[in-house]
Amino acid sequence: MSKYENTVINLKDIRQEKIEEKRREYERVVFRSSFGVYTVMEQLGLHAVEILDISPTGLQFQVSEKSSLKLNMGDEIPIRFYFAADHFITVDVKVVRSFTAIENGAAVHRYGCLMDKTMASYGAIYHFVQFITKCAECGHKDETHLKIFY
Repeated sequence: MSKYENTVINLKDIRQEKIEEKRREYERVVFRSSFGVYTVMEQLGLHAVEILDISPTGLQFQVSEKSSLKLNMGDEIPIRFYFAADHFITVDVKVVRSFTAIENGAAVHRYGCLMDKTMASYGAIYHFVQFITKCAECGHKDETHLKIFY
């Protein structure tokens, strides 16, 4: 006997539950950092990228449309997160989406990527994503206090 045998099923609710499950699986944190994020290409050397959002499974970054960094679907590249001038954590990513967009009146090229979760450094990246997720949930923007830089 099925648990739904004498029940009217609302397909709209079931569909909405499935959509919510997928959304949670792919939820990303909007991420505009003040530290350095780069990729290293043999022919280009170190190349700055701007991370737009990040999740435990992937990230999206952009470069100027005029940039010499041109990637194709399926390309795998290292992404370096610099936390100091000469110290970084790297994770390899695979390009799964590529498109052009307009950002502040300028053309940019955006790349959606999946992270290689088999890398030893992935654990650090995973916890970094958890940290910035909590910051996004609990953090506050300080717009009222004076800041003094030494």
